[in-house]
Amino acid sequence: MSRPRATALLKFRIAGTEVALPLGVVREVIERPRVVPVPGSHPHVAGVALARGLALPVYDLGRFERLWVVPPTTGDESAASLIVCAWGEVLIGLLGREVDLIEAGTIPEDSGEAVDQSGADVPFRSGYARRVAPGGRDRVMILEAARLFASMGIPDPRVREAGEEDGEKDPAGR
Repeated sequence: MSRPRATALLKFRIAGTEVALPLGVVREVIERPRVVPVPGSHPHVAGVALARGLALPVYDLGRFERLWVVPPTTGDESAASLIVCAWGEVLIGLLGREVDLIEAGTIPEDSGEAVDQSGADVPFRSGYARRVAPGGRDRVMILEAARLFASMGIPDPRVREAGEEDGEKDPAGR
């Protein structure tokens, strides 16, 4: 049985929907830098941006069709913030607006509380939002980081590859 704990979250808006990520996934929030489009990339890849001397892939979750039950008609081109997330050793940027810290209250760790997908007000496909936190005027959908990042092609740092030991790979490939 897991012990309940207060969970700090970073709340932001994507495509008019209030979402949140656990604060442990967020490295920093910065003013949106210039994002250079990458020709031939997926529609949800806004491009690449320089942040603190690092080139980061930048994603527009408003255009990530796999996330939504009914995809929004527009992305977040006007997003004022870049939410820099760390997933294992990978840094990525997510576009967002109206960024704020919130506390979700007491949510059991790994509770697996699935969001009831039958409600018309739940915009995400099953498995992408695991819990709902009370928000201001709207409910805040807490995104399931592992599912979201995996579906974007970012490997889960908690899963080791075959033959990997103590976090290091055999350089000979054995």
